[in-house]
Amino acid sequence: MAAPARPAVAAPPVRAAVATVAPRHAEAWPDAVVAKGSPWQPAVTGWIVMGLLFALATLGLARLRRVPGFFQNLWEFTLEWVENIAVQVLGDDAEALLPYFFSVFVFVLAGNLLGLIPYLASPTANTSTTWALALCTFFLTHAVGFRRQGLGYVSHYFHIVDASHEKDLLGKAVTLVLQWVMLPAIEGIGEIARPVSLSIRLFGNIFAKEVLLMVLAALLLAFFQAGGAAGWSLMVMPLVLRPGILVLGVLVSLIQAAVFMGLSMIYVGGALAGHADHGHDQDTGGMGDGAVPAA
Repeated sequence: MAAPARPAVAAPPVRAAVATVAPRHAEAWPDAVVAKGSPWQPAVTGWIVMGLLFALATLGLARLRRVPGFFQNLWEFTLEWVENIAVQVLGDDAEALLPYFFSVFVFVLAGNLLGLIPYLASPTANTSTTWALALCTFFLTHAVGFRRQGLGYVSHYFHIVDASHEKDLLGKAVTLVLQWVMLPAIEGIGEIARPVSLSIRLFGNIFAKEVLLMVLAALLLAFFQAGGAAGWSLMVMPLVLRPGILVLGVLVSLIQAAVFMGLSMIYVGGALAGHADHGHDQDTGGMGDGAVPAA
């Protein structure tokens, strides 16, 4: 004999509120802020970042003083910090490439931090922005490589091994396949993976930070709407966690901006140093293995 069906039990008010409010907020992400529903949202927030940077630059650098104020000191400290890293990675080429790396760092940092402001979203939490930034580094890497070495820049893909050094026929045949097919293909995949990793790493970390803040805000609103003793007591959890997530968001934003800039420097430095690794233009010095030009 079948058991009688149990009557439907209404969900507790807190659970019901979470079930109705949180999904609605999750579906609205990331369009619940500026430029809602527009595919141009990353561009709009990106222009907001550039506007804020321009305003900060005007405040700090419009009137330079011997004793710098807060904003001037902030810009000078950031520039010196980026320059020191660039000199260590790029050597004598750091000065020419410093404007790009400094611009990348401050834009990525400001873009990462923008999402911490209510009603705004980080442009770097969208793959459109991170792909654009990663492709800038990708094209710069190969542009400086071709400028330094000319068409010989491509030759390093085919000189990882050299079939001419092999004596027996079998070894020469295997090395020829490695030299002209397999290893160049692997190197090509590695070159493509660089902008992919730059883009996805930055996007993943910043998007996760944004989602955590969104979830805490949704929970806070859900518990508030639920009301009652349970709802009001549960509101303490997101209220306590949110300041910690904000601090963590600042740290993640700074670290990811530095990582993006540092990896970009390494990729560009590798392209500049390739001539030294493969025996081209030895008299130019470069940064290969920390070599310095002869006196």
